[in-house]
Amino acid sequence: MKNWIWLIFVMSGCATVYVPNARNSPLFRKAGEVQGSVGFGNGLDVQGAVAVTNHVGLMANYSFEDRHSSEYSSNPNDDDYQYHQFFEGGVGYYENQGSWCYEIFAGYGRGEGASYDNYVWWGTQSLRATGKYERIFIQPAFGMNKNIFHFSLVPRISIVDFKEFTSDALSYTIDEKAKVFFEPAFTGRVNLMDNHIFLGFQMGFSFPVASDVYYDYRPVQFSTGLGFRFGGIHLKTKDAE
Repeated sequence: MKNWIWLIFVMSGCATVYVPNARNSPLFRKAGEVQGSVGFGNGLDVQGAVAVTNHVGLMANYSFEDRHSSEYSSNPNDDDYQYHQFFEGGVGYYENQGSWCYEIFAGYGRGEGASYDNYVWWGTQSLRATGKYERIFIQPAFGMNKNIFHFSLVPRISIVDFKEFTSDALSYTIDEKAKVFFEPAFTGRVNLMDNHIFLGFQMGFSFPVASDVYYDYRPVQFSTGLGFRFGGIHLKTKDAE
């Protein structure tokens, strides 16, 4: 059995290095539709998507957080310090059957997360360390695309592979298999201005498929924000319910 115990954090607090980003579920109607949104909750989530054909779409997502203590201290050696940055892109297939629709996207991204904590491989001292990782995701979604309200259920599967942890001049290469997370979420949108602007909200969860995850992660995520939608098909008033 691999000696993975040396990769376990000795936690003095709940400092997370993997923070799942908000799920981007565009629920496209037709080729030419362009969407974008900005959300807050797990930090900042910026999302964009475009329908390049009547069945194929592209997406890009960016997530960022840089938080210190509740007193907003600028000290990086802070028990409440939390930092993450992540970017990904994906391609997907979508289908609409009247008001009901489904989609499936897959993609790849890179990110990093940092916290102030104790790390076994550097001894007992507490320090700020940053873990760099890659992630592959498969994201199906099922939803209803109405004129006034959209919702979707998004059971994303993420494969997260940390490569190394660094702190100042110290570096530790990770020799572990990638970890699989099941990350379901519920996404809702309230449409405004003739379906061109929407208020969005999302509640999500993250569960490791196996129990041998050697880093801390954020199990519950929430995001709310504002977005826009242009192009594609114009939804008629008679579609509303």
